[in-house]
Amino acid sequence: MISWMQKNNKFLIITIWVATISFIFTGATAGFSFGIRSNSIGKVGDIELKRDIFSMDYNNLFNRYNQMMQGKFDKEQAKKMGLEQQVLNNMATQAKILNLAKDFGIIVTDKEAGEKLTAIPAFQTNGVFDRKVYDTFIQNSPFQQDTFEESFKNQLIIEKTIKLLSVKGLNPEYNAFKLAFEIADKIKYSILSDKDVNVTIDETKLKEFWETRKEQYKTPKKYTLDIQWTDTKDINVTQKEINDFYTKNKFNYTDKDGKILPLKDVKDFIIDDVKVKLAHKPAYKRYLEFKKGKLPKTETVKLDINDPRLSKELWSEITTHTADDFIKPKAIKNRYATVKIVSIVEPVTKKFQEVKELITPLYQKEVKKEALSALAEKKLSNIDNEDTNVSTFLTLDNVEAQNIGLNKQETVGFISKLFTSEQEKGIIPIGSKVIVYKIVEQKLITLDNNRTNELYKNTDKVKEQSLQTSLIKKLDKMYPTEFYK
Repeated sequence: MISWMQKNNKFLIITIWVATISFIFTGATAGFSFGIRSNSIGKVGDIELKRDIFSMDYNNLFNRYNQMMQGKFDKEQAKKMGLEQQVLNNMATQAKILNLAKDFGIIVTDKEAGEKLTAIPAFQTNGVFDRKVYDTFIQNSPFQQDTFEESFKNQLIIEKTIKLLSVKGLNPEYNAFKLAFEIADKIKYSILSDKDVNVTIDETKLKEFWETRKEQYKTPKKYTLDIQWTDTKDINVTQKEINDFYTKNKFNYTDKDGKILPLKDVKDFIIDDVKVKLAHKPAYKRYLEFKKGKLPKTETVKLDINDPRLSKELWSEITTHTADDFIKPKAIKNRYATVKIVSIVEPVTKKFQEVKELITPLYQKEVKKEALSALAEKKLSNIDNEDTNVSTFLTLDNVEAQNIGLNKQETVGFISKLFTSEQEKGIIPIGSKVIVYKIVEQKLITLDNNRTNELYKNTDKVKEQSLQTSLIKKLDKMYPTEFYK
């Protein structure tokens, strides 16, 4: 599979039915808003981007994130991650491939699609396609049968097109790739860290360091707020209200695998949520009385912006208002808060003495980095005369077996950079360390047949990735994308 297919597993047929089936167990709905132009939200070349396909793909992706985050993924997080745009980009990429398939005359017959569909294990009983299972799936799904089957058939066309575009490496390419693994280097080297340098704190330079960064060190924006609380603990909830609320909102009560929890397991949570729902109307009435001065504040608080005692939603509202404004009631856990902004104190730059302890470690790190760089340059210029470490022969294949004074991750990073460098000697930074090296001897080793075959497969993958990167760039120009707003 090509690299962009690996990164966007939406292109894999197996993912289509897994994601789609799992979709019916989640209550996610997309909050998108496109201009009305029949069922189309855009166009790529000759391919229309359909609203119902977008809705299905969005919810599939939402559900996958929700499962990965154990049911804690919500619409606000989806918005921050740009989930809508991810889906639109995926749809546009697919449409480009479908345009190419159309121009090349690549099709998938109904017979081919039927054979693939009936082979999906989720639609089988005892290994045989079960029409009742499939019909039940469609009936319980919020999308139409033709929407699902159109999407499924398009994925088959994309898969067939990609297979036809697969390429193999040429002998010169195989040999060039293989050569990188046949080279072995013996090096003379020194490993340096900040423990090898001593620095002193110069007050004047520390102040200069702070001067260039002082705008980063400001006091937080501060708010004085009058809050009128509306509690929900004394609200009575009937069993009917509990049952009705659960029926309408059960998709929000799932386990880590995305399965809906039974009412008995979430009843306490349901009761709290019903109370919050029922309290909204009295909370709004109290807000009106509070605003008119007929109801006193519950408390006055002084808080830094985004203090966790208030919700993110409430802070988002507060930050759009000014002093003396009232904020309509917002739910915070099991009660409502109506807020009046009494005063706002804007951020100011902190004085040097206030941040001295905070910036001193940063200054030390910067000074040590400069001192370490100077020491490395000195070591490199004198490396021929240095009595230092000499390695065994290093190769890309024996990285993990090397013991050169670095941990495994550092060793892999160092040797990877060493073999991509064209310098006989140099300086390679790895994390907080610096390695000064010089190649003192080189030789070629012989790889066994299994290793050679593995490298040839990797060559094919690299070539495919390069081809498809170029292909997508070409398709971008061939098939322009338009989204209807």
